[in-house]
Amino acid sequence: MKLIKTLISSILLGSTLFSASSFAEEKAVEPMATQTEITENAPSKNVGDKLNINTATASEIQKSLTGIGAKKAEAIVQYREKHGNFTTAEQLLEVQGIGKATLEKNRDRLTF
Repeated sequence: MKLIKTLISSILLGSTLFSASSFAEEKAVEPMATQTEITENAPSKNVGDKLNINTATASEIQKSLTGIGAKKAEAIVQYREKHGNFTTAEQLLEVQGIGKATLEKNRDRLTF
């Protein structure tokens, strides 16, 4: 009798583990994006991993740069509209709220 209980318990435990792992695999697999979806979702203002600070929107600036929130991103766009395109990364220091530390964190992410 004890052998039968052990056998039944083992079968139930094994089927439960199998079901759980199958369920986990189903959840882990996500559908692959098509090339069209990748192209449509990619920011058009970026070159490679770099952000073109002269053509990017405030939203793109905020998403792409470290330490830049909505207000600073908008300040960058307003500065660019008032003074023209940036030609060097150091010009960002003229934007209110952008300091040397923020510039250094993002220097390698910028293109002009």
